[in-house]
Amino acid sequence: MGVDEVMAQAGELLDKARKLPKELATVFQYFYKNISVGDLRALKELERIGVKDPKEKIEALIEMGLLERGHDCYNLAKPLREYIFRRGR
Repeated sequence: MGVDEVMAQAGELLDKARKLPKELATVFQYFYKNISVGDLRALKELERIGVKDPKEKIEALIEMGLLERGHDCYNLAKPLREYIFRRGR
């Protein structure tokens, strides 16, 4: 995947993220800051910051393509990870 394609995909995902309802936006921002978090830790920390039903919110973001399920963790979608590493936050 070329740089232009990664940036285009990341741009589309960021546009989608800008339109999220408040509680989904909170979850997305958490992963934008943390990029990859163990599943149990993510649920616990999201609850601590006031997110109700964090697993449900994470699943919604996975379905939208903003997050990915890893091995015992959740990750920011690959195009967004590459965007961050190439351009910064």
